[in-house]
Amino acid sequence: MLFKKHLTEARKPYWRHFMFAFKAGFLLIYAGIASIIHALIPSIFPFVSQKIVQRLVKESEQERRSK
Repeated sequence: MLFKKHLTEARKPYWRHFMFAFKAGFLLIYAGIASIIHALIPSIFPFVSQKIVQRLVKESEQERRSK
């Protein structure tokens, strides 16, 4: 089943995967809205989207290395 295949590849139990994916989704929505506002008014939310994406990549890489 695709559901279990991804969890096996990610080497995470369901709830740990759920929490990270849910948090990432919420933060990426926030980053998208911040980017749109920043595009209109550059002095608002400078580098917010970049920092969010970098943080998510760092967390994902750290978790992968800890396995």
